[in-house]
Amino acid sequence: MLNNLVSGLSMINQEDGTIPGPALSALETVITFVIVPTALFLVISLIAYAATADRKKSEKSVITHIE
Repeated sequence: MLNNLVSGLSMINQEDGTIPGPALSALETVITFVIVPTALFLVISLIAYAATADRKKSEKSVITHIE
């Protein structure tokens, strides 16, 4: 009886006429749903930080400033 319930659960989300694609391996799943989003977040964060970070003030040079 339990096997009938479990096998019925896998069919709940499938629509008529759909053919499921190949399954992802555990490594592909981790790369797709953990590593890629984390890397994108870090890249976007670094770009935003670099674009809005305070600029280093240039020190007065002997060539451009006379005391």
